[in-house]
Amino acid sequence: MIISGRVFTAMAVLAVVAACESAPITGRDRLVPMAEEALQMQAVTAYQEQMAKQPLSKNPEYTAMVRRVGERIAKAAENPPNGLWTAPGFKWEFNVIDKPDVINAYCLPGGKIAVYTGILPISQDEAGLAILMGHEVAHALMRHHAERLSNRTAVRAGTALAGAIVGALIGGRSHRGIGVAAGIGLAVAGNVVALSFSRDQEAEADRVGLILAAHAGYDPGAAVGFWERMKAANAHRDRPPEFFSTHPAADARIANIQRYLPEAQPYYKPSP
Repeated sequence: MIISGRVFTAMAVLAVVAACESAPITGRDRLVPMAEEALQMQAVTAYQEQMAKQPLSKNPEYTAMVRRVGERIAKAAENPPNGLWTAPGFKWEFNVIDKPDVINAYCLPGGKIAVYTGILPISQDEAGLAILMGHEVAHALMRHHAERLSNRTAVRAGTALAGAIVGALIGGRSHRGIGVAAGIGLAVAGNVVALSFSRDQEAEADRVGLILAAHAGYDPGAAVGFWERMKAANAHRDRPPEFFSTHPAADARIANIQRYLPEAQPYYKPSP
């Protein structure tokens, strides 16, 4: 079979992103994440834009608590116990966004953290907040943002390659509809694969986040109560089946966390 330019290009792109590595701590096989430096530069710009547009909390207790817990989590991230991961060398920032109806928090590449006031009642105390922030920092520490970009590039390249091969094998105008249908099917399959990667990353962030919180001096056992409260807060919301969701179902997540706790507990030394 003669390889067309379109097939050759897709094969080349797929080969570039198909290199694999093992994720720290969990050993999960994954595509090598894309370069972190460019992502961190983009994250700084995005974070600054968001902080300029969002209503920052004027509650000094909220701000002090988030920064106090965040700095301990950051210190733990920069001093990995037993060399479990590579110290990230992030330029940390912590802000609280005053949106009581938003139950969310995030950590961008480079350690740019935002916590919405809507999640603070669910966190309840510093231990609960440490579980939340440990989870979000774990995403950045494990380079999940960069990994997702690699995954999407691989899925798109694989879809383009398969579509091009189908077209080359079938050929002819009368079969063009078959090629289009095959392409649509491959695209749907690609989306499901991308979602499964996301669930894997969420579970990984839960596991690594527990170790981070424990290493920072917070009881990782607080995670069970935190996620039970999160489950209750989301009980009234419609959720898709777990297979089509980017996050694990609440009960499955809590069960997994209970399995992870014995691994994290030895790193816990209560802070004075």
